[in-house]
Amino acid sequence: MHLIIQKYGGKALASADDIRHVARIIHERFRGGTQLVIVVSAMGDTTDRYLGMARSVNASPAGRELDVLLSVGERISIAMLALALNAIEPDIAVSLTGAQAGIITDTVHTAAQIVEIRPLRVKEILDQGKIPVIAGYQGITTDKNISTLGRGGTDATAVGLAVALGAECVEFMKDVDGVHSADPKLIPAARVIPEMSYQEVLQMMGCGAKILQVPAVEMAAEHHVKLAVGNSRTGVAGTILTDKPLGRRTLIAVVLSENVRCVLFDSAAHLAEALAELREAGCSPLMASLSGGRGLLVIKSGEAGLLMFRDPEVPREPLSLVTLIGPGVGSASDLAAAVQRKLKPYLDQVAAFHAVESRLSVLMPQLAAKRFAQSAHVLCLMEPENKSVVQARD
Repeated sequence: MHLIIQKYGGKALASADDIRHVARIIHERFRGGTQLVIVVSAMGDTTDRYLGMARSVNASPAGRELDVLLSVGERISIAMLALALNAIEPDIAVSLTGAQAGIITDTVHTAAQIVEIRPLRVKEILDQGKIPVIAGYQGITTDKNISTLGRGGTDATAVGLAVALGAECVEFMKDVDGVHSADPKLIPAARVIPEMSYQEVLQMMGCGAKILQVPAVEMAAEHHVKLAVGNSRTGVAGTILTDKPLGRRTLIAVVLSENVRCVLFDSAAHLAEALAELREAGCSPLMASLSGGRGLLVIKSGEAGLLMFRDPEVPREPLSLVTLIGPGVGSASDLAAAVQRKLKPYLDQVAAFHAVESRLSVLMPQLAAKRFAQSAHVLCLMEPENKSVVQARD
């Protein structure tokens, strides 16, 4: 029997109706002959609400007690989902906290790293023909304290369990049909990409696309764990992520990051210091370049305060960053030539650009950026409608 890990995020579990709907999808899949391990996040915006509660009594909450509080959200989710499953079929689901599932972390509170998973109880429940429902985002430290894994930590929990249990695939069930070639809210013509490599999706996330947690994808790539991204309402996974080279010859995706912040540096050393500051804060730049001894850093607007000794340059008008991802897009390929033709009408508005073999980033005023992104997007790989989704079935 195939073993699949399914991860459900907070939006998929935002209400009792949502939880009952997810339970029905899980039960149908389970009774179709698939072994399932379910990993869940806290319901809706529970974690942010608890963080606000903590700040109401301590302006700078941190450490052990904050982890105890923040871990509660996922515990509510596992109990609610297990109750919903057991209402469909008695005694079919068993909820487990991160500690009960054997997720052992280091001792860094609120940003712990998984060091080992001992899934003995998970295996026992599977052997009993039941569905383990496991709290993501949390574990137990090596010195026996509750820990949380930081933002996106439920993704890492799901992939870590897949590695420990030898699962066939991790399915991330979200409020989207899959990974799109662009943000549909900004570029309505965006389509679901049926297949991607780990490196392709990591590049998209590296320039601002919100898809999965970066360490989770890196862990999947290291251990060759297949990933899928799909819709929690339909149970269908539209995008499959593997290490398989896909031999593309067209543009893969366009990522438009609006209202970015720019920081200029007078030396490579100062640029390197700023990059180190971002890395220590768990952030990555949208673009970094160095030319003639001067550096440029493009970051998300909310990350400007992380650079302690630098103030972002304030442009005369808002700037956006357009990043194109595809084989040869930043080199001397046919795709690069096609992109340059799309860019030509906007060359006098380009503030900066940076190119590597499979990635081209262009900084320009907001309106021009959106128009260029929409124009370039027509070069993206477009699959026929009947191949745009892949059933999340075995």
